[in-house]
Amino acid sequence: MQAKTALGRVIAILSIVSALALIIVAMIVVDKRPRTHDAYIFAYSAGITPEVSGRIVAIHIRNDQYVHQGDVLLQIDPEPFELKLRQANAQVAALQAEIDLTGRQVTAQGSGAQAAARNVDRAQQQLALAHDTLARMEPLLPKGFVTAQQIDEARTNERTAASQLAAATQQAAQAKEAIGDVESLKAQLLGAEAEEALAARDLRETVIRASVNGKVVGFNLAPGSFAVAGHPLFTLIDDNSWYAVANFRETDLRGLHAGDAATVWVMGNEGQPLHGVVESLGAGVQPEGAAGPGLPDVDRNLNWVVVAQRFPVWVRLNESSQPFLRIGATASVRVNHASTD
Repeated sequence: MQAKTALGRVIAILSIVSALALIIVAMIVVDKRPRTHDAYIFAYSAGITPEVSGRIVAIHIRNDQYVHQGDVLLQIDPEPFELKLRQANAQVAALQAEIDLTGRQVTAQGSGAQAAARNVDRAQQQLALAHDTLARMEPLLPKGFVTAQQIDEARTNERTAASQLAAATQQAAQAKEAIGDVESLKAQLLGAEAEEALAARDLRETVIRASVNGKVVGFNLAPGSFAVAGHPLFTLIDDNSWYAVANFRETDLRGLHAGDAATVWVMGNEGQPLHGVVESLGAGVQPEGAAGPGLPDVDRNLNWVVVAQRFPVWVRLNESSQPFLRIGATASVRVNHASTD
């Protein structure tokens, strides 16, 4: 009887020791390989937004279609933009022709101004000569070497030369003012060329192309729909990179590092685990009862006891071609910083 009692005590002690050992092993495994079921699949997406407004005249895609970067997705009616480009081309051509004509006129006017300036020089010389002649003759009058009539003629010649100089000076000033200026026309040409470039760009933007490789989602347009510049028409999921965003408890973060290997199971496809690498650890979330701009909102699930906050850990998936990858799909993530799993 005592032997049975002793054996029972030994078995009980061994059970307790085994349970403690299992708990310790589990804690070590959890510490080395933290895991969370609070995760989802994510990929970046681009809202396909037209740069110009217009009627959609051609559609080359369907919903959930895979497209490649540069593929033509939609065509907006190009006719109004072609007309605007022709108008801009005509404005540029007209200004260029006006600049050429004005340039020739400026050349001719410059020649006229130079001739007027030479006339001024000659008039100045004539006036100086008439003035000097009168100055030499006036002292000779009292001595009888010249007559009063000669003095009068000399004075008349001086006044005539002065009048001619004044007229030549006025003509030279008018000729100088008449010279045209092409600089203002050149400035107008720069503006017209900018308008031409914008019109050409708007015409190019009537063809909407895929910005990345990915899948078309949220598409519900038909030919004849009106596209408004700046308003998204549908979404294109970037298929180049897929992530699992896993919300780990803050007590697990001390054991996680960028570069750690991770395994991801997507709900419904648990038999096809995906592998990835921890890319970043969330630096912040929305605090309880407060709001921070642009911070993710991660629910603690319980608010009547102190619960460890969860922070998003971004795992970049190595496999991005799996057909079951969808934004928002539920996933489980295990991080292993001891091996690549």
